[in-house]
Amino acid sequence: MTSSALLRLLHIWRPELPESSDGRPLATVVSHFVHFPYDRLPSNTLVAVLMRPEVVLGLVIVYLMSKKILKLAMKVTGFSAENSAFQFFIAAHNLGLAVFSGVCAYNSWPIVIQHLATRGLIATYCDTDGSLWGEGGLGAWATVFYISKYYEFVDTWILVLKGKEASFLQVYHHTGIVLAMYGGVASQSAWLLFVVLLNSVIHTLMYVYFFIKTISPNTEIKAARYLTMAQIGQFFTGIGCSVGVLFMGNRCDTQSSRASLLFLHIYGFGLIALFRAFAKKKYKKN
Repeated sequence: MTSSALLRLLHIWRPELPESSDGRPLATVVSHFVHFPYDRLPSNTLVAVLMRPEVVLGLVIVYLMSKKILKLAMKVTGFSAENSAFQFFIAAHNLGLAVFSGVCAYNSWPIVIQHLATRGLIATYCDTDGSLWGEGGLGAWATVFYISKYYEFVDTWILVLKGKEASFLQVYHHTGIVLAMYGGVASQSAWLLFVVLLNSVIHTLMYVYFFIKTISPNTEIKAARYLTMAQIGQFFTGIGCSVGVLFMGNRCDTQSSRASLLFLHIYGFGLIALFRAFAKKKYKKN
């Protein structure tokens, strides 16, 4: 069986979820800072709202302030994390994100493989004609994945409600990925394929792990250390595979897209350092 025949057997869901009304990128370097094209926002209300730069910055600021707000609310209401309804919510949250990430992985991987098989490596890597992003369907899944990053703020809120301290790693992680993915989606960046493909797989495994630990806290999962190693590995892989876009310049991608990619790389190296410190502390030998 040929690779194209195998791909046809897979049902690839391509949701209609454009991030602009005319199919063109919303972002240029200037538009992000001076004249954002509000008139070209899509008809989908949720996408349109989350593509507005002031909303993105506002939600990030609210997230950064939310820990203190939640702690105050817990003190006023006397909230207890031992509540069975809250435990059920945590389990449902983790299972839901595991399923969601799996659906993203299942649908996005074949899209990229199919484009590689039919258009070639450079056409997929740079996507200068927008075929991977648009008709190929990667753009819709990148947009869906971007939107999900706001919901993942709940990870931090769960920790706070459980009376634990959310680490700098977690806050840095959730804040940075929202900003990086926003820039990539607004620029219709093909390099987001590395974020979506790698992160969807890692998050599927990660949230399955969280779900198991929620319903069975005493279950020992020795493979957990390898999950942390896989998280670090995805950052190295993503940076290594996408750095060529920066060197190829305008032949491969737009200036606004490359600016967002550079931000992602700087953010990624920070994640590598923080995850390595976390792994060293948690899994150090006695």
